[in-house]
Amino acid sequence: MKKQGLGYIYLINTVLFFSTYEAVSKTLVNKIDPFQINFIRFLVGGLILFIYIIFTDRIGISKKDFIQVVIIGVINVVISMNLLQMSLYMTNSKASVIAVIFSSNPIFVSIFSAIIDKEKITVQKLWGLILGLIGILVIFFEKLDFSGMDYLSPLLALLSAAFYGLYTVIGRRVSLRIGSLKMNSYSSIAGSMVLLPFLVVFKLPILKFDYSGMLQVVYLSIFVTGLAYLSYFKGLSITGASSGSLVFFIKPALASILALIFLHEQLTVNLIFGTFLIIGGILISIYWYEIHEKLCQIFGGLFKKT
Repeated sequence: MKKQGLGYIYLINTVLFFSTYEAVSKTLVNKIDPFQINFIRFLVGGLILFIYIIFTDRIGISKKDFIQVVIIGVINVVISMNLLQMSLYMTNSKASVIAVIFSSNPIFVSIFSAIIDKEKITVQKLWGLILGLIGILVIFFEKLDFSGMDYLSPLLALLSAAFYGLYTVIGRRVSLRIGSLKMNSYSSIAGSMVLLPFLVVFKLPILKFDYSGMLQVVYLSIFVTGLAYLSYFKGLSITGASSGSLVFFIKPALASILALIFLHEQLTVNLIFGTFLIIGGILISIYWYEIHEKLCQIFGGLFKKT
């Protein structure tokens, strides 16, 4: 259980960094192209991890693993993250709606884990997913507004969440073989290199941007991309993909809390209640057997042991 706890600490660290992504990215609007920032942040984040590998580990991997990290990089950097950016930059898109939709990716993680890794979708995982989704919807209930929105935007966000779920499951498999450090470094660099020709063909800037946003670019590259993704797969290697990904449900709640602290947004009943539901869903998923044992002790025959 202590090892499991360490896994969730890694995942919470990831969510803390991921929760700052939207706020920091907003400061880069009109300073850097959204596809360009994906190229730069994954390239820089991957190279920093690669430099660390040079001094701490052997850089070599098998041909099979190399092919797989390239595929993983394409799924995440080229497909998932760009679909997410496209959904955000479409006319009349609603950031809150997209945030809710993308935060549903643990559902796809569970589906792909069942198909690829043969992970059983247990009762506790199912309840964790349900409570987590309800919690997200409760938090954003007042903000959700589909009126006047192009429905292609949420569809792209849903596709992004689906591909991110696939990336999580395949990435975890490769991470268990070659280590989180190599998997994240090589897949990030590979994804950026595959994205580069698209920037050239569509005549998008590569390294030229408004350098007043340099600090934000550095932060997104090193912390939100390099360290956060490393922590993510480090945690998943301990907890398992479907259970660990449930921590992702905390992101919308945490983003709202950060907005409350730093932007002085109003504390709402929805935020409090939704956060409790999300935490409850995660606790049920992690501590199902302990909770079940306690219920058996308290209510006796009403809760038969399984």
